[in-house]
Amino acid sequence: MINLPQTIPVLLLGTSLPVLSPQVCTAFTVQEVASLAKASSDLPVVKSAGLSPDMDVPWSKPVRIIDPFEGELVGVFDRNSLGGYLYRENSKQVISLWTPSSIRVLVTLNSDQASSSFYTAGRVYPRYDYQRFVTTKKVDKLLLKVRGKVFQLDSSTGTFAVSQELATALKNAPDENLDIRLLLEGGQTIDSEIGKETVKSWRKIY
Repeated sequence: MINLPQTIPVLLLGTSLPVLSPQVCTAFTVQEVASLAKASSDLPVVKSAGLSPDMDVPWSKPVRIIDPFEGELVGVFDRNSLGGYLYRENSKQVISLWTPSSIRVLVTLNSDQASSSFYTAGRVYPRYDYQRFVTTKKVDKLLLKVRGKVFQLDSSTGTFAVSQELATALKNAPDENLDIRLLLEGGQTIDSEIGKETVKSWRKIY
């Protein structure tokens, strides 16, 4: 009789399992693999893993992502607006995607530019038109504080690898908003937070 190992690496193709990079791939038991496959098949489907300022996705909920370039994975999208109303001038938006293998972060800055024109109705009246511009900022470092421990992640692309230690910490994070700090290219620092509904969803992702 052959004794099979108790764990197997997640390398199955053509399933709805999370995609894990080789550097951070963790081992799951057979039961966990089956459970993940069943759970992800019942999730809402998002057709891209890309981040953009005006994206329309289920926020703070586990989703099944079917990306034409990256294949299938599960994840949760989070969005936080800083500086008041989402589209207010000079307000910032922090958008992130949390998957078993990586964290992606996009920071956007909203600004308005006014242009003037004139129209006549017996006399000349000025008219001001406003156009909204959204610029993105590159994130070089991501710091997360989970149960008093600070994790510092580095990246040159805005995508940060998730280690087994970090995945465990995120899975066991308390049901509350979680503080993060972003260090942008050029040295600017932005303090933001991840909402507690996203934190709860991590239990189904990690």
